Amino acid sequence: MYIVCIVDLCNSFTVSSSRFSQWIFREVKWILFVIDGACKHSGNCCKSIQISYDFFPIKTINRFNAICNHDSNMTRFIPNVKNDAIDFFDCRCLTSDNYCSSYQSRPKFCVQYPRNILFSDAQLYEGCGYYLKQVIYLPFFSSSSLKKKIMCFKFNNHLS
Repeated sequence: MYIVCIVDLCNSFTVSSSRFSQWIFREVKWILFVIDGACKHSGNCCKSIQISYDFFPIKTINRFNAICNHDSNMTRFIPNVKNDAIDFFDCRCLTSDNYCSSYQSRPKFCVQYPRNILFSDAQLYEGCGYYLKQVIYLPFFSSSSLKKKIMCFKFNNHLS
């Protein structure tokens, strides 16, 4: 933990690589937080969701269609378009009782939920039954940039 934070400090005072900063942020989340709870079958992780593919959010129909041509499993998602951009997706495999009708062939990010919030920009969906617990805190010498990112992550995941 201390080594990662020291590397972060060095990065912030030297090259300031945003890619490297993102990597540090993901690594620190794995160290600071654990996910607890159990699925409540709210269906919230399948409705009105944001989807990233290869680390970038899917915002255009052209990109979504190209991804579907490459990965047919993504056709399960219905894009909801607002102002010529994809606002969010709904999954057509969600049943009326909030179970997945295609559970065995879910996309990787569905299988990895909720753990994927620790290695991506995703967040926990309200009412899903999972919650974050912070098990350790950032060292006092962590960069202000990293502290802000952790504070936002906690806020977005309803952790005070």
